[in-house]
Amino acid sequence: MRTTIFLLLISVFIISCDNHQKDFSDLESIAFYDFKGNEVDMEQLKKDWNETMNPVLVDDVFYEQKVKEISIKTLRDNSSNEDYLVLVANTTKKNAFTGKVISSFKDGFQLSDKTVICTNCGPEFQGQLVDGEWICANNGESIDDCMKTSTLDY
Repeated sequence: MRTTIFLLLISVFIISCDNHQKDFSDLESIAFYDFKGNEVDMEQLKKDWNETMNPVLVDDVFYEQKVKEISIKTLRDNSSNEDYLVLVANTTKKNAFTGKVISSFKDGFQLSDKTVICTNCGPEFQGQLVDGEWICANNGESIDDCMKTSTLDY
């Protein structure tokens, strides 16, 4: 009888551990590091993203974009089926979203040196990964007037 109860408790514990989702709602409490390993706070992260976005956006979408909201999403690579955590930002004007893959590092997350900006691709982030490379599409389908811009930090 003890063995049965013990096995039942172990089973419940294992099942509850597998379903545990991390809460990423309070980004201020998470440590972020740039691709070189230097810690960056949320204000610096937003400033860097604003500087990255504005020079690459052109003509009709150049309205001094500012990061409005940042969140973490899980994306599955369309080719490899590998899951990635992505830091996603939407902007104050027009229809522009930007994203960076993040990975566990020290006590937080390290930002990739690659950034994608999807402009006029829909009302939410349409960045997707195919073999680790960014595309801006809706379930792999191209979107009219959708513009993808990729940047590489150095």
